[in-house]
Amino acid sequence: MKSFKNTKKFNRYINSNSIKRIHTGSIWTEGPCYFKKLNKVIWSDIPNNRMLCYDLNKVEIFRFPSNFSNGNCLDNEENLITCEHGARRVTKTDRNNNISLISDEYQNNRLNSPNDVCVHSNGTIFFTDPPYGIINQKRTEGFPGAIMYGGCYVFKCCPPSRELIAIITDMDRPNGIAFSLNEKKLYISNTGIHKYMRVYDVDEKLNLSNPQEFARTDDKEVFDGFRIDAENNIWTSCGRGIKCFASNGETLGYFNLPEVVSNLEFGGKKGNMLFITATSSLYMINLNLIGAKFIK
Repeated sequence: MKSFKNTKKFNRYINSNSIKRIHTGSIWTEGPCYFKKLNKVIWSDIPNNRMLCYDLNKVEIFRFPSNFSNGNCLDNEENLITCEHGARRVTKTDRNNNISLISDEYQNNRLNSPNDVCVHSNGTIFFTDPPYGIINQKRTEGFPGAIMYGGCYVFKCCPPSRELIAIITDMDRPNGIAFSLNEKKLYISNTGIHKYMRVYDVDEKLNLSNPQEFARTDDKEVFDGFRIDAENNIWTSCGRGIKCFASNGETLGYFNLPEVVSNLEFGGKKGNMLFITATSSLYMINLNLIGAKFIK
């Protein structure tokens, strides 16, 4: 990253000396998701077609095969919502490990390869659908296939209905997605030809309006996955590190990691642990603030 001096505010949040590598040996890690009740984090190792879990003591296989799972999050009942590249679908896994379908089609055409997902407090699911699981790549992240509905959209759906509503249709590679602290803003990153993060206003009916470019980046410092903290800051993957933005777009700080970062998640019993998926590894760092979902 270009030379940048972290703000005093950011330096109060973080002690970079506390970064620990929890696990390595994967090919491309993604989709970290923390379970509060179980006090464990799961994540995807996409090319190895598996999901791993860490209970703060040991790492184990959570699911194999995983249908080349990518992004994960929890719904309001702590069911696991998973984007599956291989099956081109979004699924729900309940506490008994039963898997059910959320959606796999839009207007009778298969989805591309659902990538990242978030859930509104009313239960509506939002997810991005770029083609990374179906296009030819050096890393195998799914099965070769065609874009069948003619684009790469961002969708919302409200279970138990499987009906999808396309809410964004003008991004070539929509990727990471997350709500602001009060859910009145929705952030989405684009990793296509132009690489940026966009923010939308969200009304009471969950309609989007007023799209604004929140931040722009380049090929070396891509915004992939991101999360929001309890002070409404955005913590995002950014090349070989994590960048933190205030909600007004000010860059607060950046810290480096040894590998290219894909995604991150707040966790731990207090909500002040940041779990980071970066290329072959899972990292963890303790912060002096908590994630948005840990506000009581």
